[in-house]
Amino acid sequence: GTFTPTVTLVGGAGNVVPVYTTNTGRHTRIGNQVFTDIYLTGDGGAEGAGTGRVNIALPIAANASHPTSFFPCGYANNGTVEYELWGQIAGSGTTIELVYFTALNDEVDFTGADQNNVTRIIRLKFFYEV
Repeated sequence: GTFTPTVTLVGGAGNVVPVYTTNTGRHTRIGNQVFTDIYLTGDGGAEGAGTGRVNIALPIAANASHPTSFFPCGYANNGTVEYELWGQIAGSGTTIELVYFTALNDEVDFTGADQNNVTRIIRLKFFYEV
């Protein structure tokens, strides 16, 4: 199926949710697994700002017993910096939370400010339990 992934910024301050010209999502459910493909790109208006962590809506809520831990899920670019993204989906969660890791393996929130450029993209491919 298809869905429109909704982007939100959670926590932080000074948040402006980035808007994309292309905002597409596809998913396939096989048994209790959902395989998800999200593509957000282009300058659709507001550029991201603030320190809130980027969350993107899932097509189907996760199972209550879904393990809450980070997994590699895709990449993002803001025209100058490319990020290897890791996601986290909580049990019964309806969003994927995005972070990246520094060279020192420190977890860093992927924020609205990380999408503050007219050239911006988020590309995710992952699966989770429902």
